[in-house]
Amino acid sequence: AANYSHPLRCYHDGQHIEDCLGWLDSYRNQVEDPDAVELAIWFHDACYSPDPAGHEQRGADLLRQLAGNKMDPQRLDKIYSMILHTTHQQSPLDAEQALVLDIDLASFARPWAAYLRDTARCRAEMRQLPDGEYCACQLGFLKQLLGREQIYYHPQFMADHEADARSNISHLILLLEARSRRLKSNNSIA
Repeated sequence: AANYSHPLRCYHDGQHIEDCLGWLDSYRNQVEDPDAVELAIWFHDACYSPDPAGHEQRGADLLRQLAGNKMDPQRLDKIYSMILHTTHQQSPLDAEQALVLDIDLASFARPWAAYLRDTARCRAEMRQLPDGEYCACQLGFLKQLLGREQIYYHPQFMADHEADARSNISHLILLLEARSRRLKSNNSIA
């Protein structure tokens, strides 16, 4: 609770976890082990900071530390792996990992106004980055997502939300590209 309520967290906060758990409630019956998915959700951003590099590893390590020997080692390894997959550097190996990854990116499929609010909250967390650098980072990430064959992996989640996510991402890319051009133009004038 202390981690998720840290004052520097504008998006990766308690509300984000509530939103993720809401998405899980909608798809709970789509996986064999929804409780493992829920634990992965709780820990996937538990150690997020203004420099988020490695926060997934720190969150997975926190789970392992808190679980100690109170959890079956195989179950702990399974949840640990789910958390590490939220780096989005590799494809999921099973339905539970797929659902964790999809829920982590679920905000892309929200209605446009809610998606923009989430985007603004994410930007506020990265306030240390100059606008130009932030735009470049976001554009790279969004174009990478859009370039994937599919954004979402779980079949039902993908069927329900892929089109909305692609539309939102495409629209935001256009806005960020326009912002980036204005920033470059302003810098060349100065």
